[in-house]
Amino acid sequence: MPHPSAPPVTLRRRKRRALLAALLAVVVAATVTVVVVVTRKDAPVPVVRIPDPGDVRASDAFVESMGVAVQLYQQSAKYELLAPALGDLGVRHIRTGGNGTAFFRHVNELHDDYGIRTLLVMDPREGYTGPTTVSRGVLPVLDAVEGVEGPNEWDINEELEYQGESWPEGVRRFQDEMFDAVKGFTDDDEDVQARVRSLPVVSPTVADPDAAEQLVGVRCDVAAMHSYPGGDLPDTELESKWLPSALQLCDGKGVISTESGYCNTLTPEGCTRQGGVSERASAKYALRHYFEYFRLGVERDYLYNLSTDDWDLFLRPDGTRKPAFAAVASTVDLLEDPGTAVNPTRFDVTVTGADDVRHVVLQKRDGSYWVAIWTNALSYPAGEECCDVETTRDVTLTLPRTMSATVYAPTFAGTTPVDRPGDVASLDLAVPDEVQLVRLTEAATPAATPSDG
Repeated sequence: MPHPSAPPVTLRRRKRRALLAALLAVVVAATVTVVVVVTRKDAPVPVVRIPDPGDVRASDAFVESMGVAVQLYQQSAKYELLAPALGDLGVRHIRTGGNGTAFFRHVNELHDDYGIRTLLVMDPREGYTGPTTVSRGVLPVLDAVEGVEGPNEWDINEELEYQGESWPEGVRRFQDEMFDAVKGFTDDDEDVQARVRSLPVVSPTVADPDAAEQLVGVRCDVAAMHSYPGGDLPDTELESKWLPSALQLCDGKGVISTESGYCNTLTPEGCTRQGGVSERASAKYALRHYFEYFRLGVERDYLYNLSTDDWDLFLRPDGTRKPAFAAVASTVDLLEDPGTAVNPTRFDVTVTGADDVRHVVLQKRDGSYWVAIWTNALSYPAGEECCDVETTRDVTLTLPRTMSATVYAPTFAGTTPVDRPGDVASLDLAVPDEVQLVRLTEAATPAATPSDG
């Protein structure tokens, strides 16, 4: 969507080689729950149900849901800049596309040096045919790849054809052939065969959510969407339009967002006809985007993008880092918790005082709870060159029992606590339009239990 006339938009701080064992097929702790409504022609369209507020999910499951789109295919010459940036950012998953020796070397190096796994976009514009996606695309990066995605936004590229067929027939044909190539792959090495067959096959993507109707029933394991908010709130039309659109694909099995983000060009046109917002606002939106999508059950959210082009959310053209970079890196530092899987226990918190304050409750393996909380307000008038908007809501966070609390503001204050309220049963918080994290541990001095007498 950001580059409709360009080639397909396909495409950590420390070395973490053994950090990641799960493939994209492993759905994060809270699986999408769907209900079915009937639309025109009696076509069932599943829509996402918001998880129960009392649901608690593993802290590391949130980190696992974070991804970033990277333009390795166009900017291989800038790999020496992009690679250490990805290492410092801390995100474990990237989405990119490309072909050739240098491209495959870089994908493998990102995995070997930083533990980063790659969702590969497969598109005829990169020289692939459906049957050759495994031999030409997957096998050269088998240790690093975690899934393959179908053709990118052909619905707005009417001139494109595959095997003599244009949209949507050409895309459907390519996708069917790729699905067969992955799921029917054979090899003398049984381990290699099993690894290829287990790779998730992700649907093609559309720029216009209405165009997904033309791909209903396409063969895939999980649906992809490009849910750009157009400079508006991160969840703009997410529940009402983008998710129902994507869930028509793959029989409602699940959804990932392989592109969505913000442009910092402060004009009404912004980048690709989407109004730009300030760097400060996009730092707020980046974290809120990840949490809003996680809250609604999106399995992974790849923010667009890290590449030093006009659409870069994280880097300026000279390679210096924008506020969104520090915001995401700080949040990963605070919430990552790799290791034995956590079975979170229910922890009911209530937020009173404002209807537009959102929250998500996470738990780490050490037993601590982390409440992410933010005000869902506009942070910048998109497309204008004027002013950031700062919004704060006064709310009370009521806990199920007395806990020891520490407050962080990772968006701009990093990993340093900004408040230590101590042992409390409730907190009065001034919640801004940026993500705050409240760490809750068992109280240092447990409250006395009334005697039976």
